[in-house]
Amino acid sequence: MLTWSISDAVFVTEIDDEHKEIFDALADFEKILAGDGRPAELRKAVERLTTRMVDHFAHEERLMRAARYESLPWHKKLHMAARWRVEGLSTRMEQGDAEAGAELVEYLASWLHTHTQVADRMMGAALRNHRRCTWKVTFRAGTKPLEACDWVTVDGEPLRPPTESAS
Repeated sequence: MLTWSISDAVFVTEIDDEHKEIFDALADFEKILAGDGRPAELRKAVERLTTRMVDHFAHEERLMRAARYESLPWHKKLHMAARWRVEGLSTRMEQGDAEAGAELVEYLASWLHTHTQVADRMMGAALRNHRRCTWKVTFRAGTKPLEACDWVTVDGEPLRPPTESAS
């Protein structure tokens, strides 16, 4: 349950790679917890896990902003809720709550699978579509009238710009 699988893929390589790192950090934390790890080891493992999560969330949110993803506010709320929950469980662990570590593993394992398979898949589709639809446009100043210019796509295919009557 603590390993990334293709069912968690969003099919954006950089995002999938970061998800794998988070799953790995969670699995490492669980191993230390199950092995009765010292508080310093647990603290370091939680710090690694939360750092990976926070950095990843920030990266996803930058990509969504750049793509003008309409569901960004909703997606950010999901990230914030997970961050608050993990921080709360981490604080309970620091205070000596023996149950908090197991709760963190259970919560985050479930949340990661659900989040990647629903919210992140939606985001991944939007990012892929945005990348496909992004056109590179180059303008060169000249003295020719607009209709005398040669217009081409990024692939070099002829392109006819819309006329004023078409808009």
